[in-house]
Amino acid sequence: MDHKLMEDNLQRIESVVSSKIVFGNGDNIDEIHLVANGHRGPKQIARDVQSILLATYDIDVDHKKISIAQIQDDTLKRKANRVRLEGVLRESRDSRATIKVVISLDGEEFTSSRTGVNSSRNTDRMLVETTLDVVQEANGFEDIFLFDDIRQVPVAGTNIIVICVTGVIAETEQRLCGASVVGNDYNKAVVKATLDAVNRFITK
Repeated sequence: MDHKLMEDNLQRIESVVSSKIVFGNGDNIDEIHLVANGHRGPKQIARDVQSILLATYDIDVDHKKISIAQIQDDTLKRKANRVRLEGVLRESRDSRATIKVVISLDGEEFTSSRTGVNSSRNTDRMLVETTLDVVQEANGFEDIFLFDDIRQVPVAGTNIIVICVTGVIAETEQRLCGASVVGNDYNKAVVKATLDAVNRFITK
């Protein structure tokens, strides 16, 4: 087995800058060390590593053996993998409301849900925060988005939802805004506006 080629293949993973595999006896992998540019979450990179090793070399590696160091490197760009909205569900029962958002990324579906007080302001917040949760899960991020505000603005005879969130990645804080026409589905408009904001951040 060509160990150098294996490292080179891992280095081709999006956002990975360099890779080093520590082998034990024979071709047994003891440790995998990666340096990434901070543009993708470590969980997503680790899943890519496991998939490549299993599909290409029939090696099943425990995620605990994968170590990823994040550095800020603006010279390496990510592919424009935008998340797609697959569905929004809002259910109300007495004083409680449940929000469920389903998205897809690279052909894989991700779902997140929240339940809380059934007030208009709180369900707006849950729509945004559930969307942020599922986007973070799909990209392997943890706690990088923070909900700031939501407004409905009349423009040219129609209503526009405007969402503002804060994104923090690689020690860079950015105010993100997205918008969507309300149309016939207010809930979907809120989710689409949220995706409009964060898609620009995760694909830049």
